[in-house]
Amino acid sequence: MAKRTLNLRQYESLGAALRDALDRWGEQLCLTESDREREKAKFTYTQFREAAEKLAAALQTRGFAERDRAAIIMTNQSKWLISAYAITFSGGVLVPLDYKLTAAEHLALLAHSRAKTLIVEFPMWRAILQASAAAARTIGTVLVTEAPPNAELGGALRWEEFQAAAKTPPAFVPRKRSDIASIVYSSGTGGRPKGCVATHEAYLEQCEAIGSVITFDPGVRYLSILPTNHVVDFMMGFVLPFLTGATVVHLRTLRPEYVRDAFT
Repeated sequence: MAKRTLNLRQYESLGAALRDALDRWGEQLCLTESDREREKAKFTYTQFREAAEKLAAALQTRGFAERDRAAIIMTNQSKWLISAYAITFSGGVLVPLDYKLTAAEHLALLAHSRAKTLIVEFPMWRAILQASAAAARTIGTVLVTEAPPNAELGGALRWEEFQAAAKTPPAFVPRKRSDIASIVYSSGTGGRPKGCVATHEAYLEQCEAIGSVITFDPGVRYLSILPTNHVVDFMMGFVLPFLTGATVVHLRTLRPEYVRDAFT
């Protein structure tokens, strides 16, 4: 069988390439999420597109616009990828942050990146509020995932309710290859974390180069273990599988027996 060639030269942005892929692969399975033995979520490409576009519509209704920066602090799960695509679809700049950092470190990077939107898991948001509620309130829009029913959110909104409230279709915002797609911060092991600015062209060229060596196709399953905020898993656990019709698998636990079972 001839090797599939991934040609992304016709695209100006990562959002445009992903939008076409979601339409192209339609009813193929794109993402599954499990917590131990329990399957928590499963999406076809069409279902993923619908979920992400609802979030994009809600963000745009709240004023999120081209070039706005949005940070994500989450473990690997479906809402991470849905949120990332919604941000990219809306012409925004993605700021993926390491969920293992301290609350003080998160606040410092949120301030440095000038993110006006934060999408965050409840435990990390609770820690941020405890570290500095005043600093947390300076963030424009905060969407918290999987918060307990009676949890105090300090002015933040529940991701699930916010996404479900969208009533109008979103507008796709085109970007140029030279535009900024993301700001990715180093871990800080060598000193203060540094932000690396990546353009849409950088992602598209990287995806083509990797795709010429590692082949994904419909039916191939990729177990995403590295945190998605890492540049490796963002490409290998999101962009490349989605552009080629493969399936990404998220496990909400990394205990060896469940990782082993994911391969059987």
